[in-house]
Amino acid sequence: MATAVTVEIKARDQRFLRAAGDVLKRYRLKRCETTIPDEPVCVEVIGGDEDYVVTVSPQWAWPPACTCPDARRLARKQNAGYCKHIIAVLLKEKDLQHQLLELLL
Repeated sequence: MATAVTVEIKARDQRFLRAAGDVLKRYRLKRCETTIPDEPVCVEVIGGDEDYVVTVSPQWAWPPACTCPDARRLARKQNAGYCKHIIAVLLKEKDLQHQLLELLL
């Protein structure tokens, strides 16, 4: 049985703004190289206080994950675990953009 996803609209919108205003403008997103089809997509987020890694399952086998503290703590409670780094990766990577639907529906 699927668990309910909790999304606080204000928190979600603030993370979208930070993803677009901060991460996409000032950070560098570097997709990890892979040659195995359907392998999880790994994207390094470089340029903040620390570098983080976002991992996304192209088949939606699990929710996207990030190594940042927000993804493990507050974003988990407010935003189904979607931190600004995950949102930025999903906005930038065209083949993964559909996974933003989880937050918008």
